[in-house]
Amino acid sequence: MPPKPTKRPDTYHHGNLRLALLEAARTVMEEAGIEALTLREVARRAGVSSGAPYHHFKDKADLIQELVSHGFQSLDRASHNALQGKTTPHEKLQAIGVTYVMYAVQHPDEFRLMFRPEMGSPLEDENPTCTPVFRVLLEVINEFHLEERDRDTVAISVWSLVHGLASLLVDGPLHAMTADLETVHTLALQVTSAIDLTAPNVNSETITS
Repeated sequence: MPPKPTKRPDTYHHGNLRLALLEAARTVMEEAGIEALTLREVARRAGVSSGAPYHHFKDKADLIQELVSHGFQSLDRASHNALQGKTTPHEKLQAIGVTYVMYAVQHPDEFRLMFRPEMGSPLEDENPTCTPVFRVLLEVINEFHLEERDRDTVAISVWSLVHGLASLLVDGPLHAMTADLETVHTLALQVTSAIDLTAPNVNSETITS
């Protein structure tokens, strides 16, 4: 009896193909960089026809936007989970800072995409407290009971410190350290432990106006 034909992967239902394509896209980026990211290559990696991705993404830019959105949602969940078991605002702030750095180091290509200038700023959002990742930072900063006018400045200050470390590790002179995640984790703990929100001294109106 001849073998039964194998069910084609592009017969996914309920969004499974979309997720498979996104996973394939991340694999392409990890192995060959964003320059190698095409819908045809993503289809090949996912084992589907070259036209299958167009049922979910109109072009490469649309795929990249979805990757960015998925990356922010993933980091948002990781940041929220990092707060579990932490009791003080300082502990929570350090936890999400370390999570941010570790995510960047473990997902460098996705991290680069997420923070490209054209992707916009959370401060441009009508309600930044609903913006993935940034919302978690604001939740923790609110626990310090700062003056309302200082909140955005403090958020930018903390974000700058953590993002700066992440960038130095991903694309800067500290990149060699990323070969050892334990070393990166220790460094992130040390750097974030120095964050002190007890005396903000910059007026947020200067930055956000």
